[in-house]
Amino acid sequence: MTELLGEFEQKREIIRQIVEEHVRKRDKAADEASRNADERDVLNAQVKELREEAKKLIAEKAALIEKVQKLRPEKENAYNELSALRKEYRMIRSDAGAGGVIDIKEIRIRERELQKLIKRQETTELNKAEEQKVVSEIRRLNKDLKSIKSRFEENLLQNDKVKEINARIAEKKHSAESMKKEVEEISMAISKLSDEINKMLQELDDIRRKSDEYHELFIKFSQEAEKEHHEFVRAKTELKDLEKEIYSIRTKERTTRKKEREGDLQEKATVLYSKFKNGEQLTTEDLLILQKAGFL
Repeated sequence: MTELLGEFEQKREIIRQIVEEHVRKRDKAADEASRNADERDVLNAQVKELREEAKKLIAEKAALIEKVQKLRPEKENAYNELSALRKEYRMIRSDAGAGGVIDIKEIRIRERELQKLIKRQETTELNKAEEQKVVSEIRRLNKDLKSIKSRFEENLLQNDKVKEINARIAEKKHSAESMKKEVEEISMAISKLSDEINKMLQELDDIRRKSDEYHELFIKFSQEAEKEHHEFVRAKTELKDLEKEIYSIRTKERTTRKKEREGDLQEKATVLYSKFKNGEQLTTEDLLILQKAGFL
């Protein structure tokens, strides 16, 4: 029995160490799981914040796209109207020149003459006198054309129809160019927003990927902690069962020793009682043994 008790106590010490090891591993895994969960939650909060910012930028971009889609046809219409006004201006200019102080046909004739002279100078071999004559004629025609055109333009500026069409052209040109500038500015803003959104979405993907990694580690360590806790419970149960066995053995040993002591006491008391009945002198200790055994 004593040998078995020693084996059980030795085994109990081993199991106790196993229990402590499972507790240590469980707590370490639980700490790792908690740390990774905290990192994951921080990143998830960043993901949520970035997602909201991205939504705002996307909505802003959509609004600008809608605006520019409305402006482009308006801009095209404005340029078409400007082109029509310029065509009308050319017709008014032609009519004004045909019936004015200076006939525009005269200008065209002199321009053709000038081109012929320039072509002759460039393509025909001339002697010095002929060259000087052509150059002199070119200078004269250029001077005359400049003067005629200047007077022609001054004359046109006095024409009421020309004044009116020029005013309309200037107004329409300003309107068309303003729309063009606005479309360009909005397009640049859309492009800038697209870059910001793409950058933000890339950052969002990177953070989400890191968050997923931390979540996977959280699951891994949580499972390890759960496994170690299961092993801890199993070892703790085994330890309790073993302690019960040890307690039972010790109880049996105490009972056995008590019975052995009581048997020895009864045996000694029987001998001493025989001596007492025979009148032999007994010591105080002998008398106590007889009293304890119930003979006195």
